[in-house]
Amino acid sequence: MALKLRGARKAKAKGLETAEHTVENDAFQEQGKKVVTEHPYFIFGCVGAIVVIVIAAMLISTLVKSASDAKSLEYAAATELLDKADSDSTENAKASYEKALDAFDKVIKNQSGSMNAAASMVFSGRIYKEKMNNCDKAVDFFKQARMSGRLDTDIRFVTYEGEAMCYFDKGDFEKAANLWKEWLDQKTDIYKDYALYYTAMSYEKLGKNDDAAVYYDRIKKEYPKSILIAKIAGKVTTKEPEKAQN
Repeated sequence: MALKLRGARKAKAKGLETAEHTVENDAFQEQGKKVVTEHPYFIFGCVGAIVVIVIAAMLISTLVKSASDAKSLEYAAATELLDKADSDSTENAKASYEKALDAFDKVIKNQSGSMNAAASMVFSGRIYKEKMNNCDKAVDFFKQARMSGRLDTDIRFVTYEGEAMCYFDKGDFEKAANLWKEWLDQKTDIYKDYALYYTAMSYEKLGKNDDAAVYYDRIKKEYPKSILIAKIAGKVTTKEPEKAQN
């Protein structure tokens, strides 16, 4: 699939809600035992009721599993359409992506609140940004996905990255910087070096070289083994304080 999520595992059709159905049997009290003894047909009625309950539970479980499978298939069909669109090098490629968007939209509506729906929002955002050149729509989907609360940290980073890159493409570097700083406030260490780098780049685009230097320096100090160190070798950095002469 051409639309890869940086650092993210391919969203799998998992995390779907399952239902467990149990049957609880009340214990007979002493008075109940007496009734059963005096009226033997009573126990056949109880057994029959239990059998009915068990069968009903099995039917419900089957229906739930069928619904779960249907949701998985719906999401899988959407990702398959995206794969086909990625491999379509003809003039029909745009139409192929529109079909994928329609399929993801159905998942979002039919599986609201699920991991599948959140992942579909991410994929939709990437399509709008990278294939449709529509950053406004892309930002909407990235925000929805981030607010869903259903994404793992690594995939949630993709929503920040996608939205920030949209701001960057539109020349709104202030918004990009603020969004990256929001990621820096997250309680995770994942991709913090990238967030520092993009924050610095945003400030550099704004002509705020002193602010940019602060973030470039943080990469050197906090992530000395980051692959980004080579990228910032020629970047402006803060001046080292002069040592006092004896």
